Amino acid sequence: MRLEFHALPSKVVETIHRTGLDSYGDPVERHPSAEEGGMPCRHCLCHVAEGDPFLTLAHRPFQTRNPFSETGPIFLCAEKCTRAEPAPVPPAILQADAYILRGYCAEERIIYGTGAVTPRSQLTDYAARVLARPDVAFVDLRSASNNCFLCRIHRAD
Repeated sequence: MRLEFHALPSKVVETIHRTGLDSYGDPVERHPSAEEGGMPCRHCLCHVAEGDPFLTLAHRPFQTRNPFSETGPIFLCAEKCTRAEPAPVPPAILQADAYILRGYCAEERIIYGTGAVTPRSQLTDYAARVLARPDVAFVDLRSASNNCFLCRIHRAD
């Protein structure tokens, strides 16, 4: 099975930049500069360059609101950036030893039994196993230490 790792959609990021509000309707935090390699933007899937401003905000990467619609902190480039193209391999910003992968149905509810803390070297294999299930529509990849949303994994068309 071919996979695609997806960044946040540009429309979502443009709305955040335009309104200055997060998923709770609260103002995003703007910080004056990034530490080298410390702030992974969920739109371009690159680290915000040292000296460049960045945004910190609460984000819920779901269309619906239900008990499984998790919200977590994310970083974005403060200035407009280009969305990363969907790719068959995990983004380079993933440098931790392990991540949480969790499968969701089309109604954006967690499919129990799919969530696992997964070593970075096994992300693609585990995501493919989860997405092989017919009841799984997508897999979210999150930080294993902070539960931050990083990207979404889909079956490639």
